[in-house]
Order: sequence, then structure tokens, then C-alpha cells
Amino acid sequence: MTLLWLLSSALWVLSTVYPSQGGSLQSWIVGGKEAIPNSWPFIASLQIQGQHFCGGSLIAPNFLITAAHCLMDLNPSFVTIVLGAHSLSANEATRQTFRISRIFENGFNPRTLENDILVVKLNRAADLNATVQTVKLPKQNQTVPTGTQCVTAGWGQLATQGPSSDQLQELNVTTTGNRLCRSTNICTRVSMRQAGICFGDSGGPLVCNDILHGLSSFIIRSCGSGVAPDFFARVALFRSFIDSALAN
Repeated sequence: MTLLWLLSSALWVLSTVYPSQGGSLQSWIVGGKEAIPNSWPFIASLQIQGQHFCGGSLIAPNFLITAAHCLMDLNPSFVTIVLGAHSLSANEATRQTFRISRIFENGFNPRTLENDILVVKLNRAADLNATVQTVKLPKQNQTVPTGTQCVTAGWGQLATQGPSSDQLQELNVTTTGNRLCRSTNICTRVSMRQAGICFGDSGGPLVCNDILHGLSSFIIRSCGSGVAPDFFARVALFRSFIDSALAN
């Protein structure tokens, strides 16, 4: 059975959560477009038995970051990390696969979704090349001004009850200062249309000016509602934590 956390009547986490080795709910970005293959060389697909359930970003040859709720109540030994992918079904020569060696958490609160970040150490270093690269991180407490143009990506649902995408999708978004947006989050909207992140996009990147500023965390109402913003964990709050994990 697939477990989807409902934090309130309107607050949804964006991952597919497997309480055991089962589960099948999948995902993609709403209202986006197919990314150019391998144009996101740092993006990772977290999978169980070949099924994508969350995204992540490579920050060092043997480390990535994702949303903490993605691996909550999961046995990490069940998880495969895939780098260098575009199509989830194709046998691409660019793919590199890994297991999880260690996890570093930072006080994640599953009720409020605060501190929704996890550093994952891979069982070996990735081979960095044209299709697998690391992403630049922000400085500690670096801010993103309201109105900044950013891009997010993932293998998420086209709609709240939609099918899954085989190819990586991307979406241009704009940061917003919505009253619901906490200091621990970066919030985004898409102007004049219904589009946004959706189930399975959790942990995926929000990139602003070539820097990884956010990790897909949760939505309010439905995917791409056009009413409420999308919520990303603010990476800059955790730069010191990330550096400490990499040093260890």
C-alpha cells in the first residue's frame, strides 16, 4: 500500500512513501515541459524496485541532498540512487546507480515539515562527466529576493490524480512573499496559469541563478492549483549542517 502523508485537510507532502518494499504512486511536475536530456546533470532519482519516488541533488561526488520526509520510515537499504538519467524506463548509457551508505539528518519535524533536508552519503563516488555533475550550494543564510526567476525539475505527476512522466520535466517559477511562506521555506508561483510541483517531486531542486536554493517539500490544496504557492526547504539555512556532514 502507498502511504501519502496528509498533514492537514489541505497540506500535502510531495513524495511517494513506501512503508515496506511495496508502493506504486508516482509523479511529475504539473504544467512543465520536458527537459533537454542531461541538462540537469546533478539531479538524482530515488527509487525502490525501479520505481521513482523522490528527487535529489548531487552536491559532492559521493553526497547528495534530498527532502527528509522522503526517507522517513524507510529502510535505506531498499533505496537505489540513480544519476545521469533522463528517461526512467530507457536503458541509458549515461546512468550511474548507487546505494545509501549513511544518512545525516538535522531535526526534521514531520508535523510541521521544518528542517526538511537530509544529506545522503553514497556507497561510492560518482564518476563526474558531461552527464553527471555536482551543483553549487548557497552560502549560509543567503537570501533569494521575492520575484526571482528560478527553475525546478522532477519526475512528478501532471495533475493531483495524473499519470507519471517517463522523462524529466522542468518548470520556470517565480519566488513569492506569500503570507503562508515561513522563513524556513522558499515559496514559488507560476504566473497566469496553473502549474507547479506535485507528488514524487519531493527532494528535487529549485535552482535560482545556477545555485541550489530549495528542495521540493510540500504543497497546499492540489498540485498546480494556481491559488497557493509551492513550498521548498530553504537550503541556505542548512549550509553549515551540510558542510559538517561532508566533513564527517
